[in-house]
Amino acid sequence: MTRCLLWVLVMMPGVLVANDRELVVGHWASAGSIFEIMLSDGTLKGHVRALFNPKYLSEEDADRVGQPRTDDNNPDTELRDRPIIGLTMFSEYQFEDGQWQGKIYDPESGNTYQSRMKITGKGDLEIRGYIGIPMFGRTAKFAPVQLCTAEIQKMIVQLAGQFTCP
Repeated sequence: MTRCLLWVLVMMPGVLVANDRELVVGHWASAGSIFEIMLSDGTLKGHVRALFNPKYLSEEDADRVGQPRTDDNNPDTELRDRPIIGLTMFSEYQFEDGQWQGKIYDPESGNTYQSRMKITGKGDLEIRGYIGIPMFGRTAKFAPVQLCTAEIQKMIVQLAGQFTCP
């Protein structure tokens, strides 16, 4: 009995870490976008799936009204015409020291940052992007798509029925 209890206590931290690795997988939303995180061969992949305003509006760029938003701020001029929806955001992510660490691309600025991500106690996804060391960075929180706020509901329409709000 004592051996069994000891074995369970020794094995639990490994089980918790294994589960923590996968908690980030899924669809996450900010006020302006939904992105999907997938686990593939031990690393994370992430793509923009929907935008609150997926097309250019008249007050932004009169020549492109109604056209899909593109990666205008990318430092590589050859990539500026690629659509934001479908864009890969995460690269080189590995699970280290109890959290995911890698690089995140921000299409709003055209910059790529070192980053860390984890799930908060409230169930939100927290991503800290930084240059150099984490102290010099910014943290953003993202809600699970299942919360179905008004903004999320508008973006879900673009995902062709992959989600329904409760």
